[in-house]
Amino acid sequence: MIFAVTMCAAYAFSQTAANSVTVTATRNTNLQPDQVVFGVTVETGLNTNRDDVVNALQGSGITAANFTGVSTAQVYTTGLTQAAQALEWQFALPVAISNMTTTIGQLSAVQKNMAQGKTGFTMSFGVQGTQVSTQLQQSQPCAAADLVSDARTQAQKLAAAAGMSVGAIMAMAGPAVAASSSVNPFSSVTYYPVCTLTVKFALGAF
Repeated sequence: MIFAVTMCAAYAFSQTAANSVTVTATRNTNLQPDQVVFGVTVETGLNTNRDDVVNALQGSGITAANFTGVSTAQVYTTGLTQAAQALEWQFALPVAISNMTTTIGQLSAVQKNMAQGKTGFTMSFGVQGTQVSTQLQQSQPCAAADLVSDARTQAQKLAAAAGMSVGAIMAMAGPAVAASSSVNPFSSVTYYPVCTLTVKFALGAF
């Protein structure tokens, strides 16, 4: 559903020296979704603004921050003989999977109240998919020490092939987190944070 990149502070590389080797180490893990995303649509007349709709959704947990878009729709009367324009307001509400049943109850109550009210608004909702929360993503930081160890191992292999040894670190770029995801046929998303670190090592003779 979403691709995000978070860059940590990086050290600029100095001019490449002849007796150095630069390698990039990567590590990836996977995180299972911990949130379900509800899609909520509210149909209103044309003379309605977003604040009116958000107020009508009180008790659902939806705020203006959950708004994703609005579009014009054709509403047909009985017999499909006449059509009138209406606005369809879309919202996305992510909640913890453990709170899914509670949220369904809240949304159903708001839907019922809206149908019984005098605003003329109607509401529908459903599950759009699952996602990994920002909190869970941020709980998986890149371990710089592990990446440096991986980079040194790679550098040692390259240096050994050239009959040389690996010395001190001359420069580093990263670590960086590249967020990729995989969507299954049921719209759930598995989040794969890929950590990378580029290191330049000095080379010396054995």
